[in-house]
Amino acid sequence: MGNMTIRNLPDEVHDHLRQQAASNDRSIEAEARAILVNSYVAKHTGGFGQQLRSRFQSMGLLGDELNLKRDKTPGRSADFS
Repeated sequence: MGNMTIRNLPDEVHDHLRQQAASNDRSIEAEARAILVNSYVAKHTGGFGQQLRSRFQSMGLLGDELNLKRDKTPGRSADFS
């Protein structure tokens, strides 16, 4: 397995990584490793969504219902007064 050192990481990125690692009960090193591995897996497998699409498309369960036009009309803010 390879090793690497990351130098000159901006403080805010390091802080975010530390917080994310803590929320996932991991060390900063383990969190960075997980992020890199997940990135690699997504790139080479098409990610979770693509895997689902491929699996169910062969069963004929996916069709045009996934190609719905998105409503881009701005929403109205709620008035709670």
